[in-house]
Amino acid sequence: MCVSPAFDQLERRALRRAVELPCEVVSRYLDQPLLYWASNLTAYGIWLETPAPMEVGEKVVVCFRPAIWWEHRELMIFSEVTRVMWARDPDHRGMGLEFTDITVHEQRALDAWLRGRPPPLPRRRPRSSDRELPQPRFLRTG
Repeated sequence: MCVSPAFDQLERRALRRAVELPCEVVSRYLDQPLLYWASNLTAYGIWLETPAPMEVGEKVVVCFRPAIWWEHRELMIFSEVTRVMWARDPDHRGMGLEFTDITVHEQRALDAWLRGRPPPLPRRRPRSSDRELPQPRFLRTG
């Protein structure tokens, strides 16, 4: 698993909230938007599940509309890929986007919509069968 170091050095500005939102992402390399699923969201960024994450630093446009009780238009926000996670299992790969041009009004509306939603549950890492457990340091014999 590879995690970009740029994001790990920063402290979180907001509590992540668990969501299941379809999102369209447009990059400079593709003419058609790509459909991804967001699994968590803050007023500052979003985590997208994808088997093929983009490069850290890539500039994209992410479009989504929060599902229930969202009275505003679809959000279309310029973002930057700040974190990438590669895992052996494609279901655990993804990328984190930081919103770079969200307006204060959009940010407050999104924050209000997220209020009361639970944070994402931590994922338990599957045990690797090809790795042996370490031997105890103080092993008694006989």
